[in-house]
Amino acid sequence: MGLLNPAALYLFAIVPALVIAYLARERPHQATVSSVLAFRALRVMRGERFGGRPRFSWPFFLELLMLALAVLAMAGPYLVSRDNPIVVVLDNSAPMQARMADGATRFATAIIKLKEALGNENRDTTVTVYLTAPEPHPLGAPLRSPGAASAALDHIAVLDAPGNAAAFVSLLNQLAADHKIARVIVASYRPITSAPASRITAIALGEPIPNFAIGSFALARDSLGAATLHGRLAVANFGGTAQTLKATITVDDKPSANAQALVAPGDVASLDFANLPSGQIYHAQLEPTDAFPLDNEAFATASGVKNIALLLVSPTVTDGDGLKSIPGVAVTARTPDAYSPTDLANSDVAIFEYTIPKDLPPANTLFVLPPPGDALFNFATAQTAQLQVTGWSTTDPLTDGVNFRLLNIRSGEYFGQHPWMQAVVAGADGGLILAGDRQDHRYIATGFNPLPYLGKQNLPMSILTLNLLSHLAGLGAPGTGYRTGEPWIAPAGVREIAMPNGSRIAITGGEPFSGANTQGIYRLAGAAATTLRAVNLADLTSSDLENVTPLKIEAPVSRPASEAPPIRTPLTPYVIALIIALIALEAFFVYRAPRQMVEA
Repeated sequence: MGLLNPAALYLFAIVPALVIAYLARERPHQATVSSVLAFRALRVMRGERFGGRPRFSWPFFLELLMLALAVLAMAGPYLVSRDNPIVVVLDNSAPMQARMADGATRFATAIIKLKEALGNENRDTTVTVYLTAPEPHPLGAPLRSPGAASAALDHIAVLDAPGNAAAFVSLLNQLAADHKIARVIVASYRPITSAPASRITAIALGEPIPNFAIGSFALARDSLGAATLHGRLAVANFGGTAQTLKATITVDDKPSANAQALVAPGDVASLDFANLPSGQIYHAQLEPTDAFPLDNEAFATASGVKNIALLLVSPTVTDGDGLKSIPGVAVTARTPDAYSPTDLANSDVAIFEYTIPKDLPPANTLFVLPPPGDALFNFATAQTAQLQVTGWSTTDPLTDGVNFRLLNIRSGEYFGQHPWMQAVVAGADGGLILAGDRQDHRYIATGFNPLPYLGKQNLPMSILTLNLLSHLAGLGAPGTGYRTGEPWIAPAGVREIAMPNGSRIAITGGEPFSGANTQGIYRLAGAAATTLRAVNLADLTSSDLENVTPLKIEAPVSRPASEAPPIRTPLTPYVIALIIALIALEAFFVYRAPRQMVEA
């Protein structure tokens, strides 16, 4: 036992003051009087003089004890123990699922070896268990014995999430520098390099394993109006020889497409799947199989494909009704009087028909028959009752697949020379379609009206309209879904998330969700509908099981485990608690009933 502030013991000098104060106080004296009034008037009952034979009552000794305990609390007593606690760090990241040469997974082997190591420890040693995925964190409070730690290891599951190597090495450096820890036992597939004096003991589980992996599974809509999707897989060969990798895509459990490629060692190839049918869940399976099956499959959903939010500003808002029939397009219509620039905040594409905004729209925008003489775009137009197409760019995405000879264009306007927009389609007296970029946004102007959208009833014009909107929307950008271990915000209205294993978690829309640690399909249920989200490992660094960067532990100023510094357990909180208990005890007995000061 020791004291943090021994000088506080000098305060014991105030203890005699309590005795003096007790002797100096007036003590009651019994007297028989004929009347209480006379007693009060004559005050015949007087306190005894200072000194005399002391008569200490039990409250005096109780108060003396409380005073002594208060002085002791200020001195800061503590108990000293040499527990030499140890720390176990278990890697539970996705690569620990890889099977070793004996067929057992790295994670199962790590549990067995950790239990063997704990079995050699003193049974009174405390053990703290840390996990590494998705971020390093303690399993809970320190466990009282190695036996309790071994039992806790049986309830730990390996995740489908990759680990954070930088955070992992930071944790190990912190533990290695903590002189209160006698030893750190680490079980991981990552090689660990540390100084000889370090207290870190590594259990090696990272022998090289050849592996084939899916890096990402992306779906995209190549153009608006297309009922099919374009799939793209990134596949990698982490083996010693070239290998033909074959992938099969199923849509809602129905085989739909397959592709293959010869991939050199260490290389990544792309497999394309054009015209995938419409469906809900897309599942990719890679062959040949290997010792790490987690990254041989991946999931995607059609809901992950980017949809287009389109804002139409027009005096005839019904011109936008046909656009609502295009797959992947959501239309919001406003009249010029009702339009506000804030409407563009939630819009991917804007269409201004017969009107021009006062300020440059901060969104990719199509201007249909813009009025002449505006100060913003300075369109120079010439009205005509009969337009005639005379030329167009054959390599521009706006004109791809459009037969301009079949376009039924009547009245409209020709554009004159524009300062920064170029003519993509030209007519007899000027430009008919102008396109240009300004402030990182795309702008297109047409001298004729492609609306309303009629689909197959006017196929050449419909193809042109889809080209215009596809270019403005930047289609072709794939939706790759989400990665395991990464938190995301639950969309508004979501009340429950169904996990890939079937379990359900209640959640409020707008709250962060950090439980996506399993690869598969997550179902986000709301009051109106259920949304699907695909979550994949999608981490080729974790899939490279042959070339793993070692974790370098900086050499701390260390000492042998037998010389680990003692552990101090403060006793001050317990002393204060005892003082409070004594005060309550005195109050209960002393003030339970009023003292009888006068006897008749």
